[in-house]
Amino acid sequence: MKKKYLMLLSLGLSVFIAHNAYTNSGGAPPNNNGSPASNGNSCDRAGCHNGPAASGQTVSISTNIPSAGFKEDSVYQITVSANNNGSGSNRMAFMASVESTSGHEGTLSISDPARTRMSGSYVTHTSSGITGAGGQISWTFDWDAGQAPDQSMVYAAVNFSNQNGTTSGDVIVNQSLALDKNLGIGTPELAISKITAYPNPSTDYLILASDQALEGPFQVMGVNGQMIELEAEFVDAQHVRLHVEDLARGIYLLKDGSANQIRFQKQ
Repeated sequence: MKKKYLMLLSLGLSVFIAHNAYTNSGGAPPNNNGSPASNGNSCDRAGCHNGPAASGQTVSISTNIPSAGFKEDSVYQITVSANNNGSGSNRMAFMASVESTSGHEGTLSISDPARTRMSGSYVTHTSSGITGAGGQISWTFDWDAGQAPDQSMVYAAVNFSNQNGTTSGDVIVNQSLALDKNLGIGTPELAISKITAYPNPSTDYLILASDQALEGPFQVMGVNGQMIELEAEFVDAQHVRLHVEDLARGIYLLKDGSANQIRFQKQ
């Protein structure tokens, strides 16, 4: 009986080790996105994934931070996008963080739990967030700026897998983006919006995010002044998915139960 238990335990460990070593489909371990906090390490090294240099694969980082820069204690959306440009498969994975020379800055949080998750102070993919379409994929998450300094950096690494069942032959591409801070020099202080909404413009749904707990009802006002209450699904206390597919095309003013307001466009 003891031998049987020992055999089962050994088999379970071997399956876990093989899955973690060869796929990491449920997310990368911390400290693997090429950032300073990762000591410059990404998965493009011995013992992790390795392969040829990029041959057309690209990675871009975008945010909804206004051109004037981010404000302290405000929540913003960050999107990491990957495109294999016809090279390799639709299987792609990522890891990202926001850092300065002092370490991680602000607080990252998940707005799309089906496709992304936290890995320590980093954001990475889930097993449902690694399959792109037409060679492209994007991951979106939130960043509460907190007291982050000017020129904080978003660091991201994307693994373009060749799906050969091993860690060889994969292409790793690193990318970074500097974030400007609104220092308020020479301009009057503007009121800080407590909510953000994305994707904006929107077609089927809108994610509403805040640095505080959100409260309904969630209503929109169209050009005719009519108030319409939206169907809402809470992702967590600070994120809610709003259904907008039945709205006509146009610009709407969205208001939550705490009287916070934000404009968005329905396409």
